[in-house]
Amino acid sequence: MSFSRPLDRLRRMHNLIKFRRTGTPDQFAERIGVSRSLLFRLLGELKDMGAPIHYCHLRKSYTYYGSVELQLCYISVPDMATIQTVSIGSGARVIPLGSPRPLNYKTAGL
Repeated sequence: MSFSRPLDRLRRMHNLIKFRRTGTPDQFAERIGVSRSLLFRLLGELKDMGAPIHYCHLRKSYTYYGSVELQLCYISVPDMATIQTVSIGSGARVIPLGSPRPLNYKTAGL
């Protein structure tokens, strides 16, 4: 199972939201290559992690209420039997800038 694809998708979503370049929900879903319903599920995941996301009807784009960063991690270990790297997990958390602690932490299944 590859954990890097969901993390790459979250990173792309975060950058589009951060720079207010998402467009409408349909445009946003197309930009990240997912269906509209999956987009709303992914936005819900980000909100569950504490991301202050809202849709600005004036700009026609999703944006954050404040400055936040997304911290992503990818954990892999070498499999000595096959001499290749095996992914064992991944995670992401939303960190409001100026705050010493992350709001939430979720692992895998993003």
